[in-house]
Amino acid sequence: MSQATVTAIPRAQRADIPTLVPVDTAPDAGQMLVALHERVERQFRAYEDAEGSHVRQRRAVAAIARVLATHVTVEDELVYPALRAQTGRHDGEVERQLQQDHVLDLLLVELGGMVPSERSYDAKVQVLMQVFRQHAREAEALVRNVSSGYLEPAERKQLGLRMLGRIGQLEGRPRRGW
Repeated sequence: MSQATVTAIPRAQRADIPTLVPVDTAPDAGQMLVALHERVERQFRAYEDAEGSHVRQRRAVAAIARVLATHVTVEDELVYPALRAQTGRHDGEVERQLQQDHVLDLLLVELGGMVPSERSYDAKVQVLMQVFRQHAREAEALVRNVSSGYLEPAERKQLGLRMLGRIGQLEGRPRRGW
């Protein structure tokens, strides 16, 4: 999702608490998931641009960890439970996505205990990127396929708004674009 002008849209439950939403897109669940993935990709590019500077690499990995923590929490708390509730069954694909989230967490824990000058640091970051990119492709396809078959447009929008709200909670600020 690109930088966008925002507008306040009142929540259905409490009109006194505005939710900031990009006006150039409807905040449907699939679009929100893509936006989360794009945020992570931007941090990957910052890491790649920091080649040769251990300080900048360390900062980039810390930023990757922050956006991935938000990403994993939103998926695990909102996206996957919503998909399971709509399909009415335990989906092996959802379980695989959850396990990929777990692998991402493990890699970040390991990177948190390392410094960029260590021999395996860059290789571990590259594996993190590879696992995330596969995960992102599969998660987007899963959400697109399941939500389009089981969720009405209004339900997809409602899930997208819940995702946007949860991101704001996790990051301690209202969303003001991506």
